[in-house]
Amino acid sequence: MEAPPEAASPPTCSWTDHTTGPTKLVIKNSSGKRVQLVWLSYDGADQIYNVLEDGQEAQQDTYSTHVWELRDEDGVRILQYAGPPAKLQVLQAGVSVVGLPPTPSAEAEQPPPGP
Repeated sequence: MEAPPEAASPPTCSWTDHTTGPTKLVIKNSSGKRVQLVWLSYDGADQIYNVLEDGQEAQQDTYSTHVWELRDEDGVRILQYAGPPAKLQVLQAGVSVVGLPPTPSAEAEQPPPGP
């Protein structure tokens, strides 16, 4: 009888392991209920940034390493997200996450140096 394979060590990470950059989230509520947009701060505190009624859409400027949650009107987590630009759509049957084009950096918006 063969021994079971050894379990892989869980990956380790911290906030300092990741590079961050400006990004944006577009949140559309099509759930039929009120939805909260909550930022999870580095010290673990929840901060409600927006409350969307059914049919509302909002944009949130943020950073790619910032963790956000969408919660229903009872405060139950629907989705937790951190990452590149995305459209998060809350539906009655679940959540749709669609990537958006990258947010241009400040350097990309500046014209190249002249001759």
